[in-house]
Amino acid sequence: MSSDFERMRRLSRRMRAAVAIGGAALASAGAFMLGSAIVAPETFREFVRNAVGTGAAYDLTASSTAVLMVLFAVQFAILLYAVWCVWRMFGELAQDEPLSRAAASWMQRGSVGFLAAAIVSFLATPIGTVALTLGNPPGERELAIGVGSTHLLALLIAAIMFMTSRILALAAEIRDDQKAIV
Repeated sequence: MSSDFERMRRLSRRMRAAVAIGGAALASAGAFMLGSAIVAPETFREFVRNAVGTGAAYDLTASSTAVLMVLFAVQFAILLYAVWCVWRMFGELAQDEPLSRAAASWMQRGSVGFLAAAIVSFLATPIGTVALTLGNPPGERELAIGVGSTHLLALLIAAIMFMTSRILALAAEIRDDQKAIV
């Protein structure tokens, strides 16, 4: 049994390193995108055009750029929070006692982060399209609403993580009871 725990601790350390590398890459990409709005507006315009994919004509004004930057920053902050929670969870799982309430708590926080990221991502599309087309004349404004596979995948990940965190918390409680008996 202890060799199983040791394998899990080693895997958790590896996963924690992988999440740290992925989180750093994600943070760099986010900083690049936010910075491009100021430093390289054409790059930001191309990013917006690809991300929004709106058929309506739009003008990337200072106010629409600000709205898009805020939306992106909020989405990004929530996603980084969820990744940080997963990183912390793997840190707890790599400890001497992997079945812990702390690991379960970090997993549950991560699930809430992924849920929030999915909700904000869903809301960003209509807000972004309205911001981009608000300066258009009446009849040429647009409101786009859509649910894609990425939204559904994020909701599935959040649900699986939440249920697994509850199971891990129960396992930690049982493990504590067993230690108290012995």
